[in-house]
Amino acid sequence: MQKIQFIKMHGLGNDFVIIDRRIDNVEINKDIINKLSDRRTGAGCDQVLTIDKNTSIDHDARIQIFNPNGDSAEACGNGTRCVAKLLFEEKNSTSIKLQSQAGILNAKKIDDNIISVNLGKVSHKWKDIPLAKEANTLNLTLEAFDVQTYGNDEQSFYLLPHVVAVNVGNPHVVFFGKNINQCDLENFGPTIENHVLFPEKTNVEIVEIINRKTIKMRVWERGVGVTLACGSGACAAVYASILKDVTDNDVEVRLEKGFLQVKIRDNEAIMSGPAEESFRGYIEI
Repeated sequence: MQKIQFIKMHGLGNDFVIIDRRIDNVEINKDIINKLSDRRTGAGCDQVLTIDKNTSIDHDARIQIFNPNGDSAEACGNGTRCVAKLLFEEKNSTSIKLQSQAGILNAKKIDDNIISVNLGKVSHKWKDIPLAKEANTLNLTLEAFDVQTYGNDEQSFYLLPHVVAVNVGNPHVVFFGKNINQCDLENFGPTIENHVLFPEKTNVEIVEIINRKTIKMRVWERGVGVTLACGSGACAAVYASILKDVTDNDVEVRLEKGFLQVKIRDNEAIMSGPAEESFRGYIEI
């Protein structure tokens, strides 16, 4: 049997199993990813990340991101911050560059707990997301989707039928609504993720505007499901909110276990928040 060492970390409950392949260049395949991510028989996580040696001097290390189903993901804001924290401790530095499928990501250590990462350029062009056909990404209409409403009083939940599609290194579609805790995201999320308009599927965020500096968010991650937090999703939510002129460009995103701070500057998404190590261990495959 093969023994694989790992580090379990999380950002506001968005949890990851991290394998440092600089130490042990273990082959990562779908079976290993399934085993590690299973919450009953493995370490349990939203995504598996690997750290690999740098291939040039323009970055400190490379990261790869895998969903529990074995699919690779282009970007993961919270996972990147977790890897960055490990490397900050290793290198005794406060700034590093990580090569990812979405490009080079710049991370900074704010303090011992708060890590910031620049996820790069954001876009709402339909080809960048990508969409299956040209559409108005600021007022996207999804066939077979109607206004969702539960209840008939001030506590009722609703989502507006027109949504915003953006790319933050990976595809996102952002819904705005009220009383979003009442949304049946377990059923709503996969319906939107697998909509025919998204050839590479999509992450799904539902957002409630508190004020111009604060929003509340829930998320369905592509290939993962409902998660407690999502860094790229928080950036997508803020970018969409700015495009709809309902927030400023520096916003607190409230999630179930805390908040992330997101700033959109020069069309780039910069996200800051806590990153914590849970435990270290190994699993035999």
